[in-house]
Amino acid sequence: MPIYKIRGIDVDFPYDAYDCQIVYMEKVIQSLQENCNALLESPTGTGKTLCLLCATLAWRKSLGPFSTGKGKSLNSEGSDISTSQPDKLPMIVYTSRTHSQLRQVVQELKRTNYRPKMVILGSREQLCIHEQVRLLHGKAQTNACQYLRKKRTKRYCRHFNLAGDFLKTNPHLGDEPIDIEDLVNLGRSCGPCPYYVSRELHKVVDILFAPYNYLIDRGYRDSLSIEWKNSILIFDEAHNLESICADAASFDLPSSLLTACIGEAKNCIDLSIRRRERENSSDKACNPDNFAILRALLLKLEKRIAEVQIESKELGFTKPGPYMYELLADLNITNKTASKLIGIIEEAALLLEEDANGSTEPHEMRGSTCRLESMGEILRIIFRDGGYFSFTFLSCSRARV
Repeated sequence: MPIYKIRGIDVDFPYDAYDCQIVYMEKVIQSLQENCNALLESPTGTGKTLCLLCATLAWRKSLGPFSTGKGKSLNSEGSDISTSQPDKLPMIVYTSRTHSQLRQVVQELKRTNYRPKMVILGSREQLCIHEQVRLLHGKAQTNACQYLRKKRTKRYCRHFNLAGDFLKTNPHLGDEPIDIEDLVNLGRSCGPCPYYVSRELHKVVDILFAPYNYLIDRGYRDSLSIEWKNSILIFDEAHNLESICADAASFDLPSSLLTACIGEAKNCIDLSIRRRERENSSDKACNPDNFAILRALLLKLEKRIAEVQIESKELGFTKPGPYMYELLADLNITNKTASKLIGIIEEAALLLEEDANGSTEPHEMRGSTCRLESMGEILRIIFRDGGYFSFTFLSCSRARV
């Protein structure tokens, strides 16, 4: 394969490069050397992905060897126990819009001579191999997975239990390019959970492949063990990025969701009362009074939204972002009270989950979707960072009914 000297970096390219590809790779390396952002575009069919990979990996290799072949492994807590360099080298985080696009990127990586330690992240829907849980979707699947990972349950997931040990005995996993299908096949043949294998492996890789939302969504981002200030972030096919960012900072609260949340809050009141009577306990946990407060607030919110005068169904009722805080403040939902409310919602979700799974036979395993969790996520979006969104964001946000 030809090697091109670009800005002092030897770039191993699998084909004879066109002039436009040399220019593209030069700009990629320039942005990396100068530690600055770059917005690059090139016509369809000019090999943008291959240029991005080769230029970025060549620059990374110039800083030090890849982690492949070193036998990096994880301890029981998931920490790297291999001998590491004094100065940690940057991780490359390569994102695209969909997993089908990422699959093509992995195929492009296979065409190169570069072999960084890598992994691709996916959702439970793509990676779960548990007989019952893999048939579920969305939050129902997440809740079922979390329940089966609790060691005190009789149906403790053996696939999850095998993930850590598998990585200890197979430290070279990720030395060769692997895709979602490869992880699933590995799990089915050897037993470890592909989802948690990938989540642990990402802590020691040179390059990580993931969809956009793993970086943009705060919940996903916080769950990753990545030193963001020492990382190279690549957004491939970034023309959808603006709308995805807007979606991540937006939410819908339909009347059906609010009604379901009110019903769940009432159910929590009844469940907590029965539990206290059965256990004859005055434990502050699962206090029915807290769920009664939650239900009352939700009823007031439902009434308050119903009172909004909408002159046109097509145009709706649109106000600047701060209106949302004014509306909630009328219900005594503020930055000071929101955290307590979110805590009550988390207690409610746990209570409903235990009630749904506690009476279920092993062969009837089903996930439960708690609608109150959606309300908790809405409050987290509204009151993130300890209060209001930044005033810059508020000035361009809208509340619509």
